[in-house]
Amino acid sequence: MFGQPLPSGDPGKLKAAALATRLETALAAWEVQAHRTLATSPDSADLVRVARVQALIASTTSIVTEAAATTGHIDPDLLQRLAPTLEANQVAWSRLAKRWGELTSPASRTDPALVAAASEVRAAIAATATTQNGWATPDQLASRVDLVNTVKTLHLSMIASVDIAHVARDTAADHPGLTATARIIGMRAQGEAEIAIEQGETRYEGVRWTTPRQISAN
Repeated sequence: MFGQPLPSGDPGKLKAAALATRLETALAAWEVQAHRTLATSPDSADLVRVARVQALIASTTSIVTEAAATTGHIDPDLLQRLAPTLEANQVAWSRLAKRWGELTSPASRTDPALVAAASEVRAAIAATATTQNGWATPDQLASRVDLVNTVKTLHLSMIASVDIAHVARDTAADHPGLTATARIIGMRAQGEAEIAIEQGETRYEGVRWTTPRQISAN
């Protein structure tokens, strides 16, 4: 259009722009769908999927931020400040995925729309930040994408992940339609109670977390 610069004909720049657009679009769609799924009729399998994708986003953010710092595209001090938080974020989401994985049952079903959004995030991250041998090197990443803009996109996604974490917590705490097998819930609750009792908490001594009928019906 008149008055606007023509797009570059450089194939490398066009590919980098396409990768950046795909990643940004995939992350935005994921954030919307994660909220939508958890706000409607969530299943334990949905919480597993949300946690696994969020853990992947945190890992990707760490890799890309490190690459940008290593190649001089951002201040290395930024990486030093963010690295512990990104690592803790990834660990927390991975732990959540494991715990909810234990609470799934053969009847658990993941929302198909959430599956589709998760698949696109994984594909966009794979195209942007991985090779056949694993994560791309800093130089490979620098040759593929605009690292400054990609870091910005991923950091904005990490900010959005705070809201997703709050929704996941609230869903796990009080959504009436969220169920799991009685045996696993009883074992998990008892294990947490024993830890609390060892730390001096007395409210849980002698508490029965599941009834014989619940155990029988599982």
